Amino acid sequence: MSEPALITHLKQLRSRDDRGALAALRRGLGRTPGAAAATFPHVAPYVPTSDSREGRDWPYYLTASLFSLHPAAGARGDMGWTCRRLGEHPSAEKRFQALLASDRTQLPTRLRQIVALARSQDAGVPVDWALLLQHLRHWDNPDGWVQRSWARSYWGPSSNPHTEASSTSD
Repeated sequence: MSEPALITHLKQLRSRDDRGALAALRRGLGRTPGAAAATFPHVAPYVPTSDSREGRDWPYYLTASLFSLHPAAGARGDMGWTCRRLGEHPSAEKRFQALLASDRTQLPTRLRQIVALARSQDAGVPVDWALLLQHLRHWDNPDGWVQRSWARSYWGPSSNPHTEASSTSD
């Protein structure tokens, strides 16, 4: 599967260290995804026509705004994987549980908290932005497969989130 055009664009902004564009995208934080006009030039051209109908473009605006908060490279897993790497941080598991229980209106705030926490770690915990975008597009799926996938990545039998974070040097 090829990388979404939005993610390619965001990575280009990061590689060019385009602080103005990243600042414009940060204006979307704390607002309903797609409500900050400053984000339009950096998101609207990259929303596929199939998702440009009213109400279906929010994952693109949310992902772009969150990226501007923590544009680190190098992630290779879903948000469960990212949260697992937060390790012993006292609020990580509680915030992750709240994230899994979120509806679409709560997601921007709860994801922003997790991404800020990931950014604040010593070496920074990266986020897989392409996978996050893909998962957000399916957040409202009635069977909750995204939430279950994140839960497996966090609490799965292959590792303990609290021990792996301290023994992994990603």
